[in-house]
Amino acid sequence: MTDQGILIHYYDTVKALLKAKGETEILKLFKRDNLRCIQTGHDNWNGGIDFYQVELSVSATEYVRLEKKDKIGNIESLINSILNDVTKGDESIVFNNVIIVPFDPADDIDPEEDVADFTFWDFGYYNIFISHLTKDKISASNLKAALASYGISSFVAHEDIEPTKLWANEIESALKTMHCLCAVITPEFNNSKWCDQEVGYALGRNILVIPIRKGCDPYGLLGKIQGIQSNGKSANKLAEEIFHILCSNKLSQKTYLKTLASLFLNSKSNDEASKWLGLIKDIKFVDNEIVEFIHSNYLSNSNLSDDSILKTANGFFTRHSFKPLQRTVVIEESVDDDLPF
Repeated sequence: MTDQGILIHYYDTVKALLKAKGETEILKLFKRDNLRCIQTGHDNWNGGIDFYQVELSVSATEYVRLEKKDKIGNIESLINSILNDVTKGDESIVFNNVIIVPFDPADDIDPEEDVADFTFWDFGYYNIFISHLTKDKISASNLKAALASYGISSFVAHEDIEPTKLWANEIESALKTMHCLCAVITPEFNNSKWCDQEVGYALGRNILVIPIRKGCDPYGLLGKIQGIQSNGKSANKLAEEIFHILCSNKLSQKTYLKTLASLFLNSKSNDEASKWLGLIKDIKFVDNEIVEFIHSNYLSNSNLSDDSILKTANGFFTRHSFKPLQRTVVIEESVDDDLPF
């Protein structure tokens, strides 16, 4: 069963519970075609546990309305809670994150299209489309490699499109599912119809666009965005600057920080946990909703029980006025009647 199929399996039950709770507003949003399910991790404990994130797409107008009324967090939490209720009988499935994302209805993915086919994105990562000219493909590839360290999956057309796939279709699919677009602005950038359309697509979706100035300043509608100066900087330095922008910009902050939180909570090793926590703990502003999400799910992953990781995490929790956590000790009962003393 595909990731999307797992969510659809519980779809009717979730709808029924929303109806029983009288959540008519959420029922209008919770439509099959507006949902996307992504596996974000796997734990071998207890026969295997798969972790999933659910994205609920709403129109830009609806998103702004919910944001003004401060309802987004509550709706996400309620849907997440119901998903946990309906999967109580299956310990191998955990829906540990629900996010509402703005998505113009005109850009909706065809419901017949299997979103699991979008293999150019790494599961559970934040998606960035890098718009660039062919002559800048090495720069784009290097930036893609550098961004991966920040939990960011990048689409670079010349290397992410399989030879058997239709070029335009793949680009359109990536544009529909990206969270952000980085445009490598060079003097010849506006001569490319593809690049201009990619930027226009992102602006039309009202998602974050980050211009990278490489010998040319942003122009047109991009002109009001200062962008990043690339002169004399390595790909790693640019990736670091993009990281700070994602953490602070209102168009990206919530989705990106939830992505980092999910990556941390689903870490498969101490090294992986240390890497993600190292990023999270140094972010200047983290919303309490994100901190609570990490705090409440922390002890469910045994890979986070290492003393040094727990100590760092508790320092992070304390700074945000959350109580420190204590490592749980599991005592296994023995069925042996002849225990030595």
